[in-house]
Amino acid sequence: MSSDNKTIKSWPKLTLYGDLNMRPFRNVWMLEEIGFGYHHVNCKPWSKRAKAVHPLGKVPALLVEDDDNQQQFVVVESAAINTFLGDMTREIESNKRTNDDTINKPSRLLVPPPATRLRAKYDSLTLFIMTELDFQALWIHRKHSDMKNVFGEAPIAVAEAKRQFDKALDAIELELNDESGYLLSSGFSACDILLSNCCFWAQQIGWLARSTSEDEPSSPVAGDTTMPKSLSPKLASYLAQCRRRKAFITANELRKEQVSERKGKEHHRSKL
Repeated sequence: MSSDNKTIKSWPKLTLYGDLNMRPFRNVWMLEEIGFGYHHVNCKPWSKRAKAVHPLGKVPALLVEDDDNQQQFVVVESAAINTFLGDMTREIESNKRTNDDTINKPSRLLVPPPATRLRAKYDSLTLFIMTELDFQALWIHRKHSDMKNVFGEAPIAVAEAKRQFDKALDAIELELNDESGYLLSSGFSACDILLSNCCFWAQQIGWLARSTSEDEPSSPVAGDTTMPKSLSPKLASYLAQCRRRKAFITANELRKEQVSERKGKEHHRSKL
C-alpha cells in the first residue's frame, strides 16, 4: 500500500506556519483543543518561510512529519487543516482504545466520522462558512480595505461584501442547535472555530456589533460607510461560550505573546 493511503496511527510531529493575527489562529485554537504538542513558526504571507511550505506563500500551512509511515507532507487552508487534525485525532484515539482496553477516555469529537449524517452536516457548514462568510465577504474587505495598497480600493465591492456577510450570517445563525448551543447536535466542533472566528473578525472591522446593548455605538469604521450588523442574544451567547473555552483562551494568549515578540521568532509548544 502506498504511504499516501496509510492511516496515521500515532502522533506525528506537527509544525504550523503563519501569523496568529490571521487565519492560522483557527488552527492553533484547534491544536489546543486537541491537546497535543506542536511547533509554531510565526511568519507572514509571501515570506521566505511561508513560500518554503506553501506553493503560493500563503498561511496557514501545517507540516506533518509521520515517522511511522516514513512520510512528510503539508496541509494548507485553515478549514482543511482543522478537518485533518480532527480526523487524525479520532483515528489515533480509536487505535489506542483498540490496543489498550484500559483506556476509557472518550474521543474528542471535533470532527464527526466520515459517511455519517453528522459529518455531512459538518462538511456543509464548513464549506458554507468558508465560501459565504470568509471568501466572499470578510476577505473582500481585507483585500480592498486593509490591503488596498496591494490590491487597490474597491468600495462598491466592499459594500456588496458587507451585504453578503449579513445575509450569510442570518442563515448560519439559524443552524445553531438549541440543545447543544453549537452548530452540531453533538456539541462543539471544528466548524464552531470557523464561525466564531469569522464573527470576531467581523467585530474587529465594524461589520458586527460587539454587544446586544441598544447603546452599542453604531458609527461606521473609518473609510467604511456600512453600519455594524446588530448582534442577536442567541449569537451573543454562542460567541461568549466560544470565548470561554480553555483552548480559545490559551490560543488568544499565544496571539498576544506573538504581538509582543520580535517578528519571525519561533515559538515552541510542548505538552507532557
